[in-house]
Amino acid sequence: MKINNYNIDENVVRIIALQVVLLTLIALQTQWVFLAAFLTFDFFLRAFTNKISPLAFLSKAIAKTLKLKPNYIFAAPKKFAAALGTFFSLSILITLIAQLNSLAWIIGVTLILCAILESVFKICIGCYVYNWLVLPIENRFKK
Repeated sequence: MKINNYNIDENVVRIIALQVVLLTLIALQTQWVFLAAFLTFDFFLRAFTNKISPLAFLSKAIAKTLKLKPNYIFAAPKKFAAALGTFFSLSILITLIAQLNSLAWIIGVTLILCAILESVFKICIGCYVYNWLVLPIENRFKK
C-alpha cells in the first residue's frame, strides 16, 4: 500500500476499506475470532510498519486489474486512520473472545460505517480526527 513515506494511492485505500466492510461483517456474523485477529494484524501492518499488508497487496492487484489510474494523497492521515482501525478491530477481537457479542457488533458497525464512508464517498473519519487533533499537537511542538 505504501508508495513512499509521504504518498499513498487513494484507490488502493478505498478498495481496502471495502474489504474491511466485508471481512468485518463476516467476522461479526460468524463470530470467527481468527478473522478478527487477521483484521487487527492487517490494520497493524498498515499503521505501524512499512510492510505491505495482505489487504493492501490484494487491493493493489485489484486496482491494477481494473486499470485504475493512481491518485496519490498524503499518507500520514491514512496511517493514523489505520491505527484507529487497529484499535477498533482489536476491540472486536477481544469482545468476541469474551463472548460480548452485542458489544462486538456495536464496535464492528462503527468500523463498518467508517469503512463505507471511505470506500463509497471518499470520506475518511480517521483523517478528519488526524487533522483536528494530531496536526495541531504536532504543529505546537514544532514551534
